Amino acid sequence: MDPSAPAVVESTPVGEALKRAEEKGLAVIFVVDETQRLKGFLTRKALSSAPSPDLPVEKLLVPPQDVLTPEDPLERAVALLTHYLVLPVVDGERRLVGTLSKDGLLRALSYLAALGESGIRIRLRPHRKEEIFQALKVLAEENLTLVAVLRGQEGEVIFHVQGVQDPGKLGEKLAAALK
Repeated sequence: MDPSAPAVVESTPVGEALKRAEEKGLAVIFVVDETQRLKGFLTRKALSSAPSPDLPVEKLLVPPQDVLTPEDPLERAVALLTHYLVLPVVDGERRLVGTLSKDGLLRALSYLAALGESGIRIRLRPHRKEEIFQALKVLAEENLTLVAVLRGQEGEVIFHVQGVQDPGKLGEKLAAALK
């Protein structure tokens, strides 16, 4: 989540909101009341086509249909961001506390997957769920640092580990444990 949500107060003139959106390169700007409660949003296109630059943005705003909270699971954000460029993030009193964009979501997923971290990735296609635990036991016995566990395609499980001295030897141990 980006805590610097681009917002204007509902009494802000359209011309001022448009200038702010253009200066920051924003496609969407959020509208809040005096207490920072989210009222809606406006696209830069809507601001550009307003009948008067002196019109308050509250006259043109579109109420948001979907919002996120900091407590929402990442899965909900993924589902919603398939339909939006950016989503507002609000607290329990509906105050705007940030935004989440597709770029922000990608950064969060990259962090969870530990992309860019050193180590190796071990790909297994277990036939039984127990094999996942057997593989974890081998990794623990080798005193390796488990960085991330990911689900791949077609039942594949990917272990991202650090501290492997001999990948070939580790592969043999895993193969033996999963027979």
